Amino acid sequence: MKKVLSIGLSICMAAALFGCSSGAGRDTAPQTTASAEADTTKAAGEEAENAESASGDTTAAETKAEASIDDYVYDGDPIEIHLGDINSQFPLNLAYNLGYLQEEFEGSNVTFTMDYFQNGPAISEAFASGDLDFAEFGEQAAIAGISADYGYKIIGRNCDTETMYPLVVGKDITDAEGLKGAKVAVSVGTSAHYLLLTYLHSLGLSEDDIELVNTNDTVTLLASGEVQGAADQLAKFSSMIDAGDVHVLADGAVSETCQISAFVGRTEFCEKYPEITAKVLKVVQRVDDWMAESEDNQKKAFTTLAEITQREETWFSTMYSGSNFGINLTEQDLRVLGEVLEFMKSNDLLSNPDITMDDILELKYLEMAGYR
Repeated sequence: MKKVLSIGLSICMAAALFGCSSGAGRDTAPQTTASAEADTTKAAGEEAENAESASGDTTAAETKAEASIDDYVYDGDPIEIHLGDINSQFPLNLAYNLGYLQEEFEGSNVTFTMDYFQNGPAISEAFASGDLDFAEFGEQAAIAGISADYGYKIIGRNCDTETMYPLVVGKDITDAEGLKGAKVAVSVGTSAHYLLLTYLHSLGLSEDDIELVNTNDTVTLLASGEVQGAADQLAKFSSMIDAGDVHVLADGAVSETCQISAFVGRTEFCEKYPEITAKVLKVVQRVDDWMAESEDNQKKAFTTLAEITQREETWFSTMYSGSNFGINLTEQDLRVLGEVLEFMKSNDLLSNPDITMDDILELKYLEMAGYR
């Protein structure tokens, strides 16, 4: 913005100077061509210098803001920061268990504790009682809790993945035409349901072109042949895919959508301690950057998570193989959040159907951390 204003002001000043010279022509000698060219060159040079200076000032300000968060030390009254996780989410989990949070906040008068929950609703209830400050869980559960006024907002994300909830079908179905009239199992009102609708749309179909079967037991129904397709967690179908009995017909790569692991913060805490909040986001990004450095690091991450959660390591490598890690919400993420919000409204999944994207999101902490 500074750059634009600087350029605009320079142009206006140059135009004013030329206007004054023209108006004074009655009393002074007319300006020569050489003189005009010299003035134009000078004005252009000043404009470029001003623009470069403004750009430098902006970059310096951004760098200073990032540096100030990195160097920030909280020296107020002692704070115990409560973190929440379920056994399928990360990397906040890793930031805590690998010691990154403790390392980055060394010298600050804060401590961290990690609590584990069975599902998103349990996390939401902990926020409502003030027992959690930061957590990570699926976008639908997060939006439902915000709708119920549980006192938090989405302030970032851990990752998004295009492959976590695919549409898996029998080997005889190879295209959209073969899917018409098929029975497809899904848990209605879940992320898998929303994603299934996007897959159908990308294939030129709608929900009316299939027979939807509402169930939580998608694998059993697909394996028994009671349904011809299912949308659910990819890891649930691994053995059937490996055996060649079923295959993935569509996922987020086809429909240009994704499932989002939301990073949420308790509103009261974040507003009271914005620097701590921004720094926590930077620590989570540090874990993302570390995992992206090499396959060995990612394998170490999945091994660590398997030990913490008692899940198989292959579960994490299967579920998150197509993930886009990073704390910042992408344009695709923002679009998907808007679509998920409308999906939940249309399926009567919100206690307050009047909430908007502004009620769901708070992006200023990402800006403080230098990511937006």
